[in-house]
Amino acid sequence: MINSLKAISLGVITIFILGLVNQLVLIMSAVGFNSLSQISPELSSWSQEFTYVLAGLGVFIVMASGGLVTARSALDRAYSKAIIASIIGGSISLYLSLKDEIFTPIALFFLIYSIISSVIGCWVWKKYQQKKSS
Repeated sequence: MINSLKAISLGVITIFILGLVNQLVLIMSAVGFNSLSQISPELSSWSQEFTYVLAGLGVFIVMASGGLVTARSALDRAYSKAIIASIIGGSISLYLSLKDEIFTPIALFFLIYSIISSVIGCWVWKKYQQKKSS
């Protein structure tokens, strides 16, 4: 029980810390893209696509890292613990970012994408452990 809470907590903490770094990078990139689009107006039509691609890549890295840390800390049932950590971290992050808005389809997509990314991070750790032990 203690190991489960430790693994899930470490995963959620990793998700929060890397998520904050991800938000900083996303904001800085969006500001840079807006500055660039003022110089070159034809780029302004790609602003939303740029933001979603960058956010998707950042969410994948954050959640996969959270799943990897959770799997590394877990003694057993690493996948279920990684899923729990990603649901907790993703839901709290999503709740804080939506504020008073309604739950949108893109928010649901990113929550499901977060869970899948976390499972991929857990899978990578499991494969690394199998390769290391053989």
